Amino acid sequence: MTGTRPSTIDLLKARAFMAQHYRPTPLDRIATLSRDLGLDAYVKFENHGPIRSFKARGALYRLSLLSPDERARGVVTASTGNHGQGVALAGNRLAVPAVVLVPDGTPRLKSDNIELLGAELRIAGRDLAEAEAEARSFAKATDKIFIEDGDDCGLMAGAGTIAWEILDQLPEADAIIVPVGGGNLIAGIALVAKLLRPDIRIIGVQSDAAPAVHDSWRQGRIVEAACGTFAGGLATARPGRLAFSVLRDLVDMMVLVSEDDLRRAVLTTLTRTGQVAEGAGAAAFAALPGLAQGLAGSKVVLLLSGGNIPIEDLKALLTA
Repeated sequence: MTGTRPSTIDLLKARAFMAQHYRPTPLDRIATLSRDLGLDAYVKFENHGPIRSFKARGALYRLSLLSPDERARGVVTASTGNHGQGVALAGNRLAVPAVVLVPDGTPRLKSDNIELLGAELRIAGRDLAEAEAEARSFAKATDKIFIEDGDDCGLMAGAGTIAWEILDQLPEADAIIVPVGGGNLIAGIALVAKLLRPDIRIIGVQSDAAPAVHDSWRQGRIVEAACGTFAGGLATARPGRLAFSVLRDLVDMMVLVSEDDLRRAVLTTLTRTGQVAEGAGAAAFAALPGLAQGLAGSKVVLLLSGGNIPIEDLKALLTA
């Protein structure tokens, strides 16, 4: 399942599977943002999913594709939290043993839920790159299936079901603004959205403290970059190979926001929508003011990709 871009058939199969196994998340117009920025702002609330993150979509679909032998062997993955929760949920629902390696310092909110959902949790390395290296070694040693976020056709097709829903709910959408970590999410969304609406604009957002995908997109080749963001969902040092091959061709714009922009955007999201977003989940809100002039009068969908923010972090932002 690695290395191959999802075909139209793959995308349709993922859509059909998700229609049976995953309740669509809401898409609502936000009147105050629309008024203040001179556009029609809509939010796709992926925090309303079963793990409060879009990551369950790709994991459920990917694990559904395993053969009986692969299911018995089980899966291994590395994650900063939400992808691991998605794999744990999928393993639980589909009876697939799952091992999730997370770097030291992963929020307890996420790591506890990985265990509560039935996966084996292991702490490995100082960052995602080190956790991933250990996960690969562990998978090889135990003959388990390694699931790489950012380089897996099934994960990408599952994530792409968000775009099916958006364009079912708002067929006239002009642009979708997407948080970007390793790139799997924006690649899946771009594949589906451009298939249905070649004119729609796909805009990615990264932190300037973790700009690897932004820099790779601008240079047209995979580059590594420092990764110092507090937003775990954006904390990757390089794009996934498969994800990059898609977003290089289909993403219209990539923008950077500062760490302070992201922190303010968590509060903006809460104020404007009444919803709690983690740092990565608020990235589209952080980028929107800088994009508003170029999107004036457009129907713009902001993807709130996840809401798993530790309560102590939210308290710190509220009292700063």
